Amino acid sequence: MPYDGQGLKRRERITEKGEYTEVIRKGKLLACRIFKAYLLVNRGPQRKAGFIAGRRVGPAYQRNRAKRLLKEAYRRLKPKVVPSGFRVAFIAIEGLGKADLADVQNEMEGMFRACGLLRTV
Repeated sequence: MPYDGQGLKRRERITEKGEYTEVIRKGKLLACRIFKAYLLVNRGPQRKAGFIAGRRVGPAYQRNRAKRLLKEAYRRLKPKVVPSGFRVAFIAIEGLGKADLADVQNEMEGMFRACGLLRTV
């Protein structure tokens, strides 16, 4: 699939440790088969996402692949997700580095659908 120009800009990502801590501490835990996510719904104008892969995921190449899969799945779903009002931290779990993009995207779409954050078009 060719690149559609819908990347993740810095302002759309969680970049600071304090922000990750807040989302994880105050957010709701959503567990999927191949990742977990903490979702913090707020009424602000922002929609931010962060991506974490700890050492339990595997060696560096598997952690990097896991984060790339999460980022790409989120990037592809971004047009379908409501444009504001939440922050989410995706955390890779063991085995995600070996999954394929379609599985990750389906799990993520199901998670957003269950939370009511998918647009109805």
